[in-house]
Amino acid sequence: MGNKQTELMGNAPVSTAILKLSIPVVCGMMVQVLYNLVDTFFIGRLHDQNQLTAASITTPVFMILMAISTIVSTGAASYISRCIGRKDSERANRTLTTGVMICTALAVVAMSAGLLLIKPFVMALGASAEVYPFARQYVMVMLLGAIPVMLSFTGGQMLRAEGAAMPSIIGMMIGTVANVIFDPIFIFGLHLGILGAGIATVLGNVAALGYYIWYYLSGKSILRIKPSYLTRDKAIWKEIFFIGIPACLSQLLSSAALMTLNNQAKAYGDTVLAGMGVSSKLAFIGTFIFMGFAAGCQPLIGYNYGAQNYKRVREIFKTGMMMTCCIGIVLTVVFWLFADGLVAFFTPLPEVVIQGARVFRISIFAFVILGPQMLATTGIQAFGKAKESLILSVARQGFVYIPLLFLLQSWMGFTGLIWAQPIADAITLCLGLAFLKVILKKCTREDSSDHTDAEDTARESD
Repeated sequence: MGNKQTELMGNAPVSTAILKLSIPVVCGMMVQVLYNLVDTFFIGRLHDQNQLTAASITTPVFMILMAISTIVSTGAASYISRCIGRKDSERANRTLTTGVMICTALAVVAMSAGLLLIKPFVMALGASAEVYPFARQYVMVMLLGAIPVMLSFTGGQMLRAEGAAMPSIIGMMIGTVANVIFDPIFIFGLHLGILGAGIATVLGNVAALGYYIWYYLSGKSILRIKPSYLTRDKAIWKEIFFIGIPACLSQLLSSAALMTLNNQAKAYGDTVLAGMGVSSKLAFIGTFIFMGFAAGCQPLIGYNYGAQNYKRVREIFKTGMMMTCCIGIVLTVVFWLFADGLVAFFTPLPEVVIQGARVFRISIFAFVILGPQMLATTGIQAFGKAKESLILSVARQGFVYIPLLFLLQSWMGFTGLIWAQPIADAITLCLGLAFLKVILKKCTREDSSDHTDAEDTARESD
């Protein structure tokens, strides 16, 4: 069962394993960032603040679709990694096939519900009367493309779960290249504006999904998707939903928090919203780097946790957190120095540049702690700890971030809105580290007890 991949996850030096599994995923995440930045770049060339604002406030739509697909991409991926670690390929195959079916059904539900409630949904995003028509166009296209958007994201995650990081990246690259090609054609060539950007994004996901389907059908993957593997096994469904739902809640709360932020910032004008939108897209660069490291480490953690190699699990966390913290410091310094130029690259509107750079310089302080925080959360998901995952998911963007938005705005005004996220991430990191310490301490204690019982049994048999 993929000896090279299992050898890498189980026996290679930890730093080597982390880099080999994470760097391809980070590169793929950068490709994913391009999905967001490319649309913003081309829409910015329209010199239309309303369309740029619409592109900014509709980000939660994409996040919601990703959140729903996370039920499968995280829940199933976590269980697949642990099954591979236990050499249980049959169960891994059943989890993969069942997960794909569940994701497809969830996409249909999301699309139907979204189209039915599209008007109140777009208004809830924070759209003003001038921005609403453009925001509605983009949202409608994204909802109609929910199936390929969600399945392409899930397909990449499933491949990473079995250690096949590079094919996952290739699929993302295919999707991004398609998006880059289609954007100018639909936005400018066919004069569709933001509607064309949405169509290009969906078609990019269709291209990525096509590659993943080909990869699985070609037999190149360790695991297989077959109708015969579809199962009603309650244990598999439980693993998918018990781990996937907390991860989904985290993403949904991120969307809800962003919608809350947009509605609070709306009082400061559409220029501020447009600047925030460009800033948030740029911040995705750092966020997705850390997501890549966390996603790359997830199968590594899950495999060794499933194999009860707790010493190696500890080393993975220690090394990974050190790496991401150092990267966060470098990114913060570089982005602080070049904030104005980076924002100006995406919009020629001076006032939007000023507001965007201001927001960006504050939000990047989260980078120093975001990597360790994501690694801690992803690691707990890889352990299959549903309760702890749920608490972390709800805490970061729910119990911590949203209250901070209101508290800090009342204290510091608009600046307080931007400082809320770095502070929320710091609090969540502390909580995640506390959970990790308790879980690993318990595992070590149980492992020692098992060894003692085995030695006692051996003595009695002698």
